[in-house]
Amino acid sequence: MLAFEGMVAFCADIKSTADFYRRLGLQEDWSDDDHIAFHLPTRNEAQGAWLLLHPKTDDQPPHDLGTFRVDDVDAVVQTLRDAGHRILSDPEDAPWGVREANVADPDGNGLTLVTPIS
Repeated sequence: MLAFEGMVAFCADIKSTADFYRRLGLQEDWSDDDHIAFHLPTRNEAQGAWLLLHPKTDDQPPHDLGTFRVDDVDAVVQTLRDAGHRILSDPEDAPWGVREANVADPDGNGLTLVTPIS
């Protein structure tokens, strides 16, 4: 059986990156001196997964971390913009039934944010 467990985002500044994910609405599971782990809700899975913020150990390139569903993509993008975070593409309606935008966390890792169009 193959099942998604979680993902790691390598960060130059763990605290700044954690603030970004808190603004997205993620809840912290645990932390130590060098790491912060967030609960990552997943569709149709009560336990969910995890997102671990881990210090960069060398010149690791940014990654695309995937697609994240939010209640209101326009509001979330505005919250991130107001906080000075980088917006890669503004929200727009996509033909596959979602309103989506692309953002980057403080380390350049990309996220696609979506809200289903009713």
